[in-house]
Amino acid sequence: MNTKRSCPDESGAALSRLEQIRRKALELFAERGFAEVGMRELALHLGMGAGSVYHHFQSKEQLLFELIEELYEDLLDAVLLTDKGAAHGRLQALLRAHVALHEHRGLHFLMAEREYRCLSPQHQGQIQQLRRRYEEKLLLRLLEAGATGSLPVLKATVQAVVAWLNNLPAWLDQSGLSPAQRQEVIGGIVLGSLSGVFKQPTAAADSATVVALRVPGASPRG
Repeated sequence: MNTKRSCPDESGAALSRLEQIRRKALELFAERGFAEVGMRELALHLGMGAGSVYHHFQSKEQLLFELIEELYEDLLDAVLLTDKGAAHGRLQALLRAHVALHEHRGLHFLMAEREYRCLSPQHQGQIQQLRRRYEEKLLLRLLEAGATGSLPVLKATVQAVVAWLNNLPAWLDQSGLSPAQRQEVIGGIVLGSLSGVFKQPTAAADSATVVALRVPGASPRG
């Protein structure tokens, strides 16, 4: 497992040289597509010689793996950071944290969903393991909050919710909606997918969940 890399904070603190390089590479992969970017082009974009790139990364594929791995490490960290309060509140907090992560990991989500196929079989297996761990944590939150139904159905529900949470914010980028409106749409979709696994959902609980899934002060992703 790689050493955890810190995200830029809201004050705009200067990134380290390595973080700057990683960010520029991530932006290029997102713009051109990972498979379309050769090492020469990557080096040129980073402002260094092709040989110098290998001082920072073992390979282009290794860099992609680290970026996707970083995302799932952040999601698993969110599980720990939201493990307080009542069961329903912990579920809401985790869903909200997942959505909020798009604000500074939006391109990481894009890589995880669009470029996963470019990873080696070994790296694909490692990412699948991380994703399953996260899905298991979310399933546990659902069960603690009172979800009912067969385990296969609940697992499939969780997998669908994670897929939506990974993709919905990016899909809504060109919608013309404000950040708050996008969060409301995401909350409504996720709520609808979960309402069927709870015995007695109430209008008040539904409204509370939608509000809880909104991210206060959300801003468009750069």
